[in-house]
Amino acid sequence: MDKIYSVWLHKLAIPEYIKIKMMGYFGSYKSIFQAVPSEYKHFCLKEAQIAKIEKSKEDLDEFLKVIHLCNCQNIHIIDILDEKYPYYLKQIPDPPVVLFVKGNLDYLSAPAIAIVGSRKCSEYGFDSAYKLASELAELGITIISGMACGIDEAAHKGALKSGNTIAVMGTGINICYPNQNHNIYTLIPQKGCLISEYFLNTPPLPFQFPKRNRIISGMAMGILVVEADAKSGSLITADLALEYNREVFAVPGNITSRLSLGTNELIKNGAKCVTKAEDVIEELPYIIRAWINNNRKNILKNNGHELAQDESIVYAYVSQNPIDLSELFKNTQLPYELVYPSLVKLEIKGLIKRLPGERYVRV
Repeated sequence: MDKIYSVWLHKLAIPEYIKIKMMGYFGSYKSIFQAVPSEYKHFCLKEAQIAKIEKSKEDLDEFLKVIHLCNCQNIHIIDILDEKYPYYLKQIPDPPVVLFVKGNLDYLSAPAIAIVGSRKCSEYGFDSAYKLASELAELGITIISGMACGIDEAAHKGALKSGNTIAVMGTGINICYPNQNHNIYTLIPQKGCLISEYFLNTPPLPFQFPKRNRIISGMAMGILVVEADAKSGSLITADLALEYNREVFAVPGNITSRLSLGTNELIKNGAKCVTKAEDVIEELPYIIRAWINNNRKNILKNNGHELAQDESIVYAYVSQNPIDLSELFKNTQLPYELVYPSLVKLEIKGLIKRLPGERYVRV
C-alpha cells in the first residue's frame, strides 16, 4: 500500500530535493501524506504549494489507476526506498522519488557507463560509439544512453550486439520517441531495461530531456561523450557528471569538425581521452576492474581458450588498436620473462597478431 504514497509524492509539483528532505524528516511516504499543512512549512513551501499538496490528497484513486495500469503493462514502479533502486542515482541531490522501469531490474544495479553525443552525428561518431559500447558491454558493463537518434542510437545498438543497455527516456515509458528507434525500443527490455521518471502517456516536451540527463549521469560510474558541438546538451550531461563526482571521458575528433568542438574542449579541460574501451576501464574502481577481468576470463573460456593468469593480464591490454611491446611492459607492470612468453602463447592460440615493429593487436 505504501506504493500509492510514493507515487503520490512523485507526482507533487515541488522540487525533487525538497521531496528527499521530506523523506528524511518524516521517515515514510505515508507520514508525508498524513502531515498537516503547518508541518510542510518547514520546507519553505509557499501557501499556494501547500494548498495544492492538500488538494492532491483527494485524488488517491488516480494513483491506484496508475499502479494498476503499470501492472497490466509489465512496468515496474521502483521508489527510492526499494532495494532495486539504482545505488549511484541515490547519491545525487535531486533523484526522482519513483522510476518506471520496463525490463530486467537486475541491470539497475550493474556497473554502468553512459555514452552520449550528438543527434546529428557523423559516420565516424556513430562507428566510434557503436564500437566502444560493444566492447564495454562484452565485458559486462551496462551501457546507459537516452535513446535519441545519432550517438545514443549507436551506443544502444553496440551494447545490444554483445551485452546489455539501459535507455533513460524523456517521455512516458509507453511512448517510443523518436519513433524511428522503435526497433531498439522493443529490443532493450529483453537485454536491459527502459527507464522513465515520467508518468505513462507523457508526451515528448522539450524541457523534459535536459531534466532526464541528470538520471543518465546519476546512474553511471562515468560519462563518455563521443561527439558534441560547443553548445550540445551532451555537455550538460558531462557537467552533471562532474558535479556528481563521476568520471568524464571524451572521444577526440577532427579539429575542423563542428561536432568535435565540444569533445575536444572536454579533453583540453581534463576529460580522459578515449580511443579504446581499455581507456575507460583503467579509470574505474579497482573492484570493478577485478570483476571485469574475471568476465574476460569467462569470455575466453566460453571461446574455448583457458588462459594462465599472466596471459590474461597481457591479453587485457591488447586491443584492436596496435600496442607496442614497451607500452605493454609499462601497462602490465610485468617483467619481460613473463610478458614475452605470454604474447607468444596468445599468438599461437590465435587471439592476437604480431605486427612489424614489435606491435600487437587482437585478432
